[in-house]
Amino acid sequence: MGNSRSSRHGARVTNFLLHTQEGNGTAESLANYLNNPDNSVSYHYTLRDGIVCDVVDTDYASWSVLDANPFTINLCFAGSRAGWSRAQWLEREDDVRIAAWLAVQDAHKYGFEPVVIPPPYWRGEGISDHKYVTEELGIGTHTDVGYNFIWDRLETFVNEYAGGEPPPGQGNAIDDAAAAAPWLGRRLAEGEIPTPDGVGRRAEFENGQVYWHPDTGAHAISNELFGKFAELGWEAGPLGWPITDRTVLTDANGARLGEVQGFQGGALYLRYGAGRPPVWVHGAIRDRWNRSGFENGDLGWPIADEQEFDGGAYQRFEHGTIYWPGRRDTVALLGNDGPDTPLPDGD
Repeated sequence: MGNSRSSRHGARVTNFLLHTQEGNGTAESLANYLNNPDNSVSYHYTLRDGIVCDVVDTDYASWSVLDANPFTINLCFAGSRAGWSRAQWLEREDDVRIAAWLAVQDAHKYGFEPVVIPPPYWRGEGISDHKYVTEELGIGTHTDVGYNFIWDRLETFVNEYAGGEPPPGQGNAIDDAAAAAPWLGRRLAEGEIPTPDGVGRRAEFENGQVYWHPDTGAHAISNELFGKFAELGWEAGPLGWPITDRTVLTDANGARLGEVQGFQGGALYLRYGAGRPPVWVHGAIRDRWNRSGFENGDLGWPIADEQEFDGGAYQRFEHGTIYWPGRRDTVALLGNDGPDTPLPDGD
């Protein structure tokens, strides 16, 4: 391993990203090039023909994706090109399997979701490519590995290594999720209910339901959040499948303030005692709110879903409003009554 790296500055790793070399190198020759800091580029791994080179320790950031470096792990398929056809990628299927194994191991190590995020993409934790950073995060202009990549094979391999559907005799993901969530109470019926897509499964309990899909694993949804989940069309709606467990949020003294759960298409927040239903936060407005400090920031808790407005959207919070004008930039204003005060981004 060389020194073509930087500190992560405390950032949590959330994504494993794939890249093409746009050249004809081997894993070793590309690693040698990346190990020269003067070249100002690096990846954590290079891979070709069953050979993996560790170039940068994953505890550090590689020089791969500009502002996304602190929270990503990056692997480059040596001797590959973004313009390859599906048939050309299938010739490298064994390397894609190795990449999937590495991605799942790092997902377990750093605590992010071992979920594949293929084109047309959605923003979240998981395994994707450089084009995801360009299109979904708005960083840079790269288009690798692109649409012709064998995303379906990658997903199959990731599910195999992540253990989305347990092999016979190794337990059941829904049962495991229920055991980890005793607040669910007793099970209302034996067995599992197939979801409309024919792939996922769910099970009903006194105080919630557990949803399982091979891409996202099994996660319990409380009855309080489930009503909003149903209102938005269940897993077939814009929320998609749950990707994190329900988390109860507390204050410094341990008092329970509310709960949150992450889904493929955003998050649901419920504030206890507020007399309002769960609120859906997603997209650019959610990102801006996150940067302000979530519910502990100046804006406080969300109090209503996002509303369309003049080609963009806005969302109200306890102490202000975030506007998204239909472009990348958002504007946050403090004060729901009287004069509004702009809230600097990141404060």
